Amino acid sequence: MEDKVRHITNAILFDEDMPLQGDREVRDIAVKDNTVTVTIAVSKVNDSAARFNMEDTIRDAIHAEFSDADVRIVSLAIDGVDEPRGNCEFSGSHASKNMPEKKAIPGVKHVWLISSCKGGVGKSTVALNTALALKAHGRKVALLDLDLYGPSIPALVGTDLPPIVVGNLIVPPEIHGLSVLSIGFMIEKDQPLMWRGPMVAGVINQLLWEVDWSGNDDLVIDMPPGTGDTYLSILQSIEVDAALLVTTPSELALADVKRGVGVFEPYQVKVAGVIENMATYDWDGREGVLSLLNSIQTTDEASLKSIERIRKILETTKSIRIFGNNTQAMCYEMKLPLVASIPLDIALQNDNDSGTPYMLNPKKKGIQEAFDKIADFILKLADESPNSEN
Repeated sequence: MEDKVRHITNAILFDEDMPLQGDREVRDIAVKDNTVTVTIAVSKVNDSAARFNMEDTIRDAIHAEFSDADVRIVSLAIDGVDEPRGNCEFSGSHASKNMPEKKAIPGVKHVWLISSCKGGVGKSTVALNTALALKAHGRKVALLDLDLYGPSIPALVGTDLPPIVVGNLIVPPEIHGLSVLSIGFMIEKDQPLMWRGPMVAGVINQLLWEVDWSGNDDLVIDMPPGTGDTYLSILQSIEVDAALLVTTPSELALADVKRGVGVFEPYQVKVAGVIENMATYDWDGREGVLSLLNSIQTTDEASLKSIERIRKILETTKSIRIFGNNTQAMCYEMKLPLVASIPLDIALQNDNDSGTPYMLNPKKKGIQEAFDKIADFILKLADESPNSEN
């Protein structure tokens, strides 16, 4: 399969009909399970539109031959191409050697990526409340929603207040004491986004570099779900302190985390730890049922035995792991710390619909403790960072 992918890629990369200029080569081809990752180097003289067109063409051609493959194309813009490397495994040492130099986001001391490698695990909720937990520790914090196709942050913060433009910079609105920016603030609420690569790259560049992020200790980025090409372009362009991966305890989610960890290494982005969301379920009505059982007056032996059996069940099942208990084992296997386990809250939907984050709800002390742990973990990473003032 690798040889066939290489043949397909080379045929397109050096096709005279492709609008590419200057040097180019295939750097790496990696085939693992059902995932094909192709890393290409092309001259910087090619603009982003030409590169994205080339990526789309190669991806479509590989899909035509291997319809079930998950195809990921990474194109590196470089000044020149070194001697050919031949067929080698996709690894950080190779991918990063000729990678364009990353840039620090102006006005920000630390950048933290909240990623999930898949959708539906509560990544945006975790990103928002992590930002608020950092703010509660006295930090000046900004939150950037880079999920362009399904921005959730506007609903979670309870407003779609648009940003203003001062000079040539976008100024994010301040919401709950955070500087918050999302594409959801700039489009109609029900407007579908159907953008191809060059348009997406342009929007991401604008949200990263054409925004007044000045004065912030931390920028928390709510990353897009999955590990697509847009995702990879973010990793190779900005300086990042660390990434935290959000998962649920289900085997399906954990399998995606395992695959997703490998995406960060080629770009020298540290995966600092794992956040387990929807870890346990605590039934709010449990204490009421126990009180009701205690109030029942009966001398019937069978009834007494039934009541006692129900009481024991309730007393021993305060926290139920309805999605399993596999996260700790996965963290041990991947040599990653489990930063915090966040309970599944029955009132989550109501809180989300009302735009009331956990960290601002005084009734959510238990969940707030989990986000405080995440904030403490991040602050320790910040102290160890070269950007730290300490």
